[in-house]
Amino acid sequence: MRVFITGIEGFVGRHLVMELVKAGHEVSGLYFDKMDLDEIEALAERLYRGDLRDSVSLNQILDSARPDAIVHLAAISFVPAASSDPRTAWDINLGGTLNILEWIRVAKPDTHLLFVSTSEVYGRSDGGDLPFTEETPLRPANMYSATKASADMAADQYRSLFSLRIATLRPANHIGPGQSENFVVSSFARQVAEAALGLGDGVIRVGNLSAMRDFLDVRDVVRAYRLVLEQQITGIFNLGSGKAERISDILDSLVEIAGARISVVVDKERLRPVDVPIIFISREKLSAESGWTPEIPLIKTLEDTLKCWKDKLRK
Repeated sequence: MRVFITGIEGFVGRHLVMELVKAGHEVSGLYFDKMDLDEIEALAERLYRGDLRDSVSLNQILDSARPDAIVHLAAISFVPAASSDPRTAWDINLGGTLNILEWIRVAKPDTHLLFVSTSEVYGRSDGGDLPFTEETPLRPANMYSATKASADMAADQYRSLFSLRIATLRPANHIGPGQSENFVVSSFARQVAEAALGLGDGVIRVGNLSAMRDFLDVRDVVRAYRLVLEQQITGIFNLGSGKAERISDILDSLVEIAGARISVVVDKERLRPVDVPIIFISREKLSAESGWTPEIPLIKTLEDTLKCWKDKLRK
């Protein structure tokens, strides 16, 4: 299968390339920032530099790649970045998705699209509506989730109106080795790794530790994406562990793994103006459809993430 990945240079994109190539698929993709592409270049058939907002250039790239399937990962996914520059977030997260949907509709309607949404589209919980299912109303609570909810609904309309082969996945927070320190678990892991290596002041700066989230290992996530592609699945599906972990417990586990002595300080800059207290989602529909279940224990994910940061900091 010829698979085209948008945002191929990102955290999930890199893991997905490895997952797909290992399974024998031909991979190409779109990147925006050059970054370090050596590992991907060694695996991918072809990489294209481009901007999702430029529909003319994007059409030319997709006309050249002629993929059997597209995995649309590219997005402004860091909540504070979407809030500080909402126009860019809307242009990329919604506008870029519309450009891909239009190319498929006009140029190659048999293309299988895997659109990656987010479980944050469900917003806040009233305590009696958990776990969120695919039938839960969308109630985005921040700029990022609002842009993704809009793109999510656009994909659903294109699937319904034009009979396009689209799978929309709403994943929970995914974590693991190689994630940007902009995200909470990786930020903790870097700071704990620094303390364990005797770097810095041994102070861990944190935001809201009381929030509870559904966490998945990124390697379990990309395995789910591969199964959806290989089985030609369409429709809307949650992708989660089915349980919530308290952020403070994640930090405690990382500190215990590292054996580091630290102090914790709440940093006001890390506190979001609007925070969703708890999210966890049902994975029953996807598991029934694809046979997928998460396999990697949380403690293994944290060990690997911490090791990744230690290896980087030693260089």
